[in-house]
Amino acid sequence: MSRNRRLGGSVLLAAALFSTPGLADDEVTNVLALDRYPVPAVRESKYRNRIATELGGGGWQTFVGDLHNHPRGHDAMDGGSLSFTPQIIRSEVLLSAFRHGYDFFGTSNHTTSWKSYDDDDPISQLSPVLDANGQSELLVLRGRESHVGPDDGTGSSHDHHFNSFNRNLHVNSSNIGNMHDEIVDNYSADPLLSTHIQLNHPNDDVYFTLPTAPDRRQKVRDAVELAEYNGLPKYFELLRRGFRVAPVSNTDAHSTTREQLGGAFMEQHPNGTWVRRYIDEPGVPREKTHGHDTAQGRAGVVLPPGTPFNYDNFLIALRNRSVFRTALPPASGFFMVNGRPMGSEFALSPTERRLDFTVWGTTKDGTGGGNNWTTLQVWSPFQPNAPIKEIPYTDIGLIDLKEVFSLTPYESIYVVTLRQQWENAEVVMAPIWVTNPVSKPVLSLPDSVVTRSSQYPYFTVSGGGDTLLLQRSTPQAPQTWQTVGTITSNHIYYPIDHHIQPRVSHWRVVDAYQQTVVSNTTTLTVTDLIDVTASSGTSLTLDGDDIHVHWSHPAPQLVDYYLSQDSGLTWTKVGEESAAFTDRHWTFDTAGLGGSTLMLKVVNRLDVSYQGFSGPVTVSNQIRVGAGNATVNPMAAYTVADRNKSSCWWSSNGNSQSVYVYMEREYLIKRMEIDFGQWNPTGWAMAVGLNGSTWSTSDSGSMSYGPNQTVVADYSQRPGGGLISKHVRLYVSGTFPGVSSYSQVCEIRLYH
Repeated sequence: MSRNRRLGGSVLLAAALFSTPGLADDEVTNVLALDRYPVPAVRESKYRNRIATELGGGGWQTFVGDLHNHPRGHDAMDGGSLSFTPQIIRSEVLLSAFRHGYDFFGTSNHTTSWKSYDDDDPISQLSPVLDANGQSELLVLRGRESHVGPDDGTGSSHDHHFNSFNRNLHVNSSNIGNMHDEIVDNYSADPLLSTHIQLNHPNDDVYFTLPTAPDRRQKVRDAVELAEYNGLPKYFELLRRGFRVAPVSNTDAHSTTREQLGGAFMEQHPNGTWVRRYIDEPGVPREKTHGHDTAQGRAGVVLPPGTPFNYDNFLIALRNRSVFRTALPPASGFFMVNGRPMGSEFALSPTERRLDFTVWGTTKDGTGGGNNWTTLQVWSPFQPNAPIKEIPYTDIGLIDLKEVFSLTPYESIYVVTLRQQWENAEVVMAPIWVTNPVSKPVLSLPDSVVTRSSQYPYFTVSGGGDTLLLQRSTPQAPQTWQTVGTITSNHIYYPIDHHIQPRVSHWRVVDAYQQTVVSNTTTLTVTDLIDVTASSGTSLTLDGDDIHVHWSHPAPQLVDYYLSQDSGLTWTKVGEESAAFTDRHWTFDTAGLGGSTLMLKVVNRLDVSYQGFSGPVTVSNQIRVGAGNATVNPMAAYTVADRNKSSCWWSSNGNSQSVYVYMEREYLIKRMEIDFGQWNPTGWAMAVGLNGSTWSTSDSGSMSYGPNQTVVADYSQRPGGGLISKHVRLYVSGTFPGVSSYSQVCEIRLYH
């Protein structure tokens, strides 16, 4: 391995990675060989991949690696003190990283306990071994881990650590201002000339902060690009503090001994062999030593289509935050918003009031039933208790995910996560940062108290996205919000027809893409409007059903009732009250009005400016029928008219037996439907009459056996256009020997 102290120098990783001339006397491997994972004979576990291939150029390229390893360990750890410092020669570590399939690998020895251990190693190296696309199989970075923060009482060691790359910093201080000074002194807007910072294993109090002086804050914020992922709460805290960091997963593996690691590494089988045969070491993925696939995870870097994988472009990707963290090494995620890749920080244009997301997720060589995605979530660090959007997936074959959705940019930071079935593995992607998010919607109503003769009142909306849903509730149903309109960003003023509203109505707007975003509530009062409701109380209003009208007003009203069958163009008086009331129920019979849509109006007889309208009531051309008699089982005759197909009248044998139905008035019957139950007759006949005693047989038919049959008869082509009748008798006769001994008639429906 050649030596190179030059900033940004990149040399090819020697084919014999373990050959490192010029070692100092103390640069030796002293970790017990039997405890070390064997170096694979060939490179394996290659997880670089491509994603979002439809964007052209073969898609964005994903690379996974580890940016936190220590070829030199500590002579004292939680597991105890040693008389020596554990160490694996860096070239051996790099050979392990290469053979275990890392795409990039960073070492970062400490600023404490020794001096200049690897300072004469190259800042970066590229393996001469190329992949199928002609790109180097491994990029090596040489960084340094610095220590900062309040002294923990053990001497010069400090609790909070960070890595630096490209321009390596050397901080070992109890004052975070020293960290800021070093970053500012080594920062450049050109990522190829700048230091690049990763915050390591943030603890519960997170500790790290940005400077307050604007110029220093901007430089430190730009240089601090990565944060090791210790869960969403700690990551969100860093984002809330203003850091523009992307999440990564690393090992923080040290050269160590089994005794220092302790715990599970000291457990033995009854025969004395170790339960964990190999200990953790830098360059060896932890899934190899811990036995499960998400033991370590990876840092992921994404390069645009056609961008060569080299040191310069890697540094540019870090500066752009084109980074993700994956718990499962072969899994990767990427998203774009309004044409901008994840990691972007941007200001919305004046017309940009919606964020259109496209999210991709994939697992290299993934298989269904394991690597399938189960959940997509979008988070705001400022709403950490629940995602602002969640999309579940149930397809066990969903390996290559593409999801498109929209959100309104109310938040300044958006974090996207994907989760899959296998070990509940998660991908956390670099956020987007929006520097000028839109404000939540505010609804105003300049004229909130009006009369029916007033000009249309109008709503004004400030804030909100490009599409808002206008919703209304009433005092009669205060918890029920009904969407009654859509307000787009092109309509600042929204007029409302107050004539068709209740006397008092409450209004709000809700974001169309995030319906948890709700405006304030404003109230409209129409002082001379009478509240009117009308309903038959059934889901289907039949001809002959009663419509129940209810009206109310705070002041007593002496009213007349009017009916319209033409959407309010003409009105016919159909009733009146003899005294004034503030609240009244009234009933209207729809007999003969089937096939039309009705509106009812309540008008103050003494002051017609006070009036109110019901909503439309559609009356079916199905006739309401009653039934109360039959030649047998008369107590069950009502079931053929109770609008319940599960209740039935039945004959007692195969003889001709009848059930009767009647109507409120004479009708011209154009159609009949009969629902039979589990058993049907061999034949039926229908007779009509005007008085219930004189009958004229008008139709009949024969049937084969089959449960739950429906007979439909059309009489619209008969002379006169149908059958004139007020009463109908249905005969049933005959059974099917060995199958049934009687018949069931469940419902008779007549239409005019």
